[in-house]
Amino acid sequence: MAKMVGYACSIRLSWLNEAVRMLKENLPEAEYKEKMNEYLSYEIDSPTRLRKTREILMNVWYYPSEELAPVRKDALDVLAEYPDCSEPIQYWMLCLTYPVFKDVCKIMGKLFEFQDEITNPALKQKLYDAWGERGTLETTTRRITLTLKEMDILRNETKTRYVLHKIPITNDKVLDFVIAQGMKLDGSSYYSYTELDHLNILFPFEYAVKKELLMQSDKYTMSGFGGEVAFSLKG
Repeated sequence: MAKMVGYACSIRLSWLNEAVRMLKENLPEAEYKEKMNEYLSYEIDSPTRLRKTREILMNVWYYPSEELAPVRKDALDVLAEYPDCSEPIQYWMLCLTYPVFKDVCKIMGKLFEFQDEITNPALKQKLYDAWGERGTLETTTRRITLTLKEMDILRNETKTRYVLHKIPITNDKVLDFVIAQGMKLDGSSYYSYTELDHLNILFPFEYAVKKELLMQSDKYTMSGFGGEVAFSLKG
């Protein structure tokens, strides 16, 4: 069965942050939708685009999800304490909610290992390998690069050519969240200390993993693997 794409619009960081802020009001679904519609209507003229944008925001933060519930709780705890660090938190929530967003970001991470810029056509071609040749993927790739541009992770060289602007992470609690989600989405069972510094999915961020953080956090298990110290996620 073909995988569902679902990422129908580019998203702004401010919209994601507003979706989080509105959670504090404990609104029922109909009222949350109404307030989100009102908020977005100041920036989006098209009713169709407004609806699609609202649904992405609510998929990320509002609609019930057994899979997302634990990470949402952790993310909200970090955002409440460090609201100025929303870029990495919102990035992960998009990756966790939309597999196509995650896959495009993994591709970007691999490409940026060997080159200084990326293009939408190159991303689209790589995505075809994983998702099959579907016309929607070209526009989806564009929407994802525009979302990352809104987060200031990508910067334009030309209309479809981008360079990387890394977001620094210096706060240990934020980094703990980022590393844990990176391990979850990367998919390996064990990681050496040095491997955690170079996960493709973590390409948007400039950070330094501290052994003390990994050893003191309740998210990881330390063991010997392949003749060296390795870390895995608990559970």
